[in-house]
Amino acid sequence: MSSRSLEIGSVSIDRSAARYATKLAVIVLCLVLIAQIAVVAIFTGGPLPFTSVNTVPAEPDAAAWDDASTKTVSLDKQQMARPHGGGSVDNVTVQAVTNDTHVAFRMEWEDPTADTEINEPDAYSDAAAIMLRSGSEPPVAMGAAGEPVNIWYWRSSWQHSDADPGGDMYSYPHPDNETKPGEAAGNPLSQSSFNRYGQNYYATGYGSLTNAETQPVAANGERTEDGWAVAFQREHEASGEHDASFEEGEQMYLTYAVWNGSAGEANGEKSLSYQFLTLDTDDGTLSAADSDDDSADAERNDGIVASAMASASWLAGAATNWPAAIVLATVAAWLVSYWRAKP
Repeated sequence: MSSRSLEIGSVSIDRSAARYATKLAVIVLCLVLIAQIAVVAIFTGGPLPFTSVNTVPAEPDAAAWDDASTKTVSLDKQQMARPHGGGSVDNVTVQAVTNDTHVAFRMEWEDPTADTEINEPDAYSDAAAIMLRSGSEPPVAMGAAGEPVNIWYWRSSWQHSDADPGGDMYSYPHPDNETKPGEAAGNPLSQSSFNRYGQNYYATGYGSLTNAETQPVAANGERTEDGWAVAFQREHEASGEHDASFEEGEQMYLTYAVWNGSAGEANGEKSLSYQFLTLDTDDGTLSAADSDDDSADAERNDGIVASAMASASWLAGAATNWPAAIVLATVAAWLVSYWRAKP
């Protein structure tokens, strides 16, 4: 028997070739293990879905927004009811977060001018609003009869005005003092000061905007480098007749509007989204609502997504059940290397 050979029964194994094959097999084993770890990391260790936060923020610059998913919504001028107009803001970036008790929405958009004063003619305030309805999708024209919507509204003059946020121009002279009929009548838009910068409204179509009896909505807006960021916050539960319901499993529809004061936008003249988003009330995820016009595209996209998810699931399953593949790859590498190295 040669010193280069090892006899195992009737099988003769070349020692030098076997050592070479074993080294290569170990290298292949290491590469397979590395590949397994990489695949598992890609398909099972990617970004986790955003769920909820410990504390739902009432401020637009809170750290809780940093990890919230972001969606950009296109805006257009209002052209469904008079006065038509707006459209000076092209889009708004929106976010949502929630926990067991509260929900909050954040809007951010570009606006180079901070319009916060309404104390003279043709002076208008920057503003923002979210329209919500739980259950079925409402008409985008501020709801309709039998389909009321809940509107959360913020105005920059309420929070950032240096003058009377109710508007000094609406005062009238009196022998003893100025009179302000709006403030005297309790008009919520004519207060001399505000400690809550969000207003809660109901509507059943254009021209039907009504101030809600209860005001559970908090809002805060801050200037950014490019414009405004506004956060709306509310408890899940609210006692108002048409307040949006954030019950588990209840579908929530939302759309957004922005007013640019320097562009003369007020009332119906605004930039608004004609497409609804839906809110997952469990984890705060915002998604585009399906419409009848693109149902075929939605079904096709759902099929593509389902196919991709199935492939990812198969790969992830394979990645976590590779013992047989590792053994086979190692044995195959050893045999091929040994055969090629054998004299």
